[in-house]
Amino acid sequence: MSDVAVIVLDVDGGEMLRACLDSIAAQTLPAAQVVVWDNSKTNLGFAGGNNEAWKLTTAPYVALVNNDVVLDPDWLATVRQAMTDSVAAMQTMFRGEEAAGIDISDGTIRQSLEPAWGVSATAALYRRDAVGERPFDPRFFAYYEDVELCARLHEGGWRTVVLPVVKASHRGSASASILGKDAQRLRTRNRYFVARLHRGVGRIGALLWEDAKLLVRGRSSLRGIVQGLLTRL
Repeated sequence: MSDVAVIVLDVDGGEMLRACLDSIAAQTLPAAQVVVWDNSKTNLGFAGGNNEAWKLTTAPYVALVNNDVVLDPDWLATVRQAMTDSVAAMQTMFRGEEAAGIDISDGTIRQSLEPAWGVSATAALYRRDAVGERPFDPRFFAYYEDVELCARLHEGGWRTVVLPVVKASHRGSASASILGKDAQRLRTRNRYFVARLHRGVGRIGALLWEDAKLLVRGRSSLRGIVQGLLTRL
């Protein structure tokens, strides 16, 4: 009997969702439970939607899989087998993508394989007794909530691991259009939230310098910076 539940958060996924669910159904290690949380009627964001879906699971391990991900048939077996006692979260690499995990070594927060400080919730397996009953801080709504979770896990003495094997395909930012202009604001704001909540995970000075350069190219949000720095947490 499998000890893993799988959660897929969806907003009008259509054929993309079907491909994701088909790949979950084809796993060599069958999931004990698959929960699809529909965020269409009331969009609770990535954080809120996954938190609600998490309440519906009881398995000791829970995989979060984005609706724009297609898993290789042995993805679940691979991450579950590699989940040792000290590891709280595990992911693999994605086909055609050079980056998989999270890197904070330069004071910013970016995707990277080496060094991989944390894992991305795009497709990852989590240990329930490490994460608890609410994986994400709902204040984040969307973006960088998985970074904040990794910070809490590390502070609790747990490890997070990116396996250097390709076991999934990821379409990438397929749901960003739903948030419209809010996507850029949230991406900007939430990095400062992480840096303020967890010492050493992102540095305010480094984030400001990066955003100053990104603003010139229209790839950051001044409103997001202000909210990130001044919102009461």
